[in-house]
Amino acid sequence: MSGWFNVISPFMTRFRISRARRIKRAFPDIENRSITDIGGSLHFWSLVKSEMQPKQIMIYNIALDSQFDAANLREAGNIQATVYDGKHIPVDDKEIDILVCNSVIEHVPPGDRVGLAREISRVARNYIIQTPAKAFPLELHFLMPFLHWLPRPIGRALAKFSPFGLVQRNAMLTRQFFDEINLLTAKEFRSLFPEGQLVIERFLFIPKSYLIINKA
Repeated sequence: MSGWFNVISPFMTRFRISRARRIKRAFPDIENRSITDIGGSLHFWSLVKSEMQPKQIMIYNIALDSQFDAANLREAGNIQATVYDGKHIPVDDKEIDILVCNSVIEHVPPGDRVGLAREISRVARNYIIQTPAKAFPLELHFLMPFLHWLPRPIGRALAKFSPFGLVQRNAMLTRQFFDEINLLTAKEFRSLFPEGQLVIERFLFIPKSYLIINKA
């Protein structure tokens, strides 16, 4: 999906920088603290380096793609990455100082989301969870208006005509990607993390993303 990533990256940069500033406001001493990133990328941390530079970053992913090769990790310096099973974060209770999870939970099967939320609450003393808002009219993974508001079978059929589908030119991959994504309403997201504060990121006054910020 590297070609598609290059297409959407400029669009998402503004929001990632804004999110980094919000995290820095919540944790102004972040340069002296360690972060665990569930489902993270080296690109995100490279992009926000001008806004925040945690002391240490550990990334847990269900798989490590080519971005995590040895050369890139050496260049990143304070970032480590490892594979986990997507269900159990292999650390003790409250061992993680700050946990970040950006645009991941909408990819988790709905039946597994409560388990992930409980696991995050188990391991992290503080956390920031983000997910795209279902209320936003543009489906940001596909850059196609209203795609996520349609009945699922219709959305699945139309996804191949989205900018994502046209760039990928792979109908099976596009269908699989569509099936993987189920956006959340604010109520659904809030119910997973009731102890945190719900923050709404807006674009043109419309909810674009939801964040839950929980500080010990």
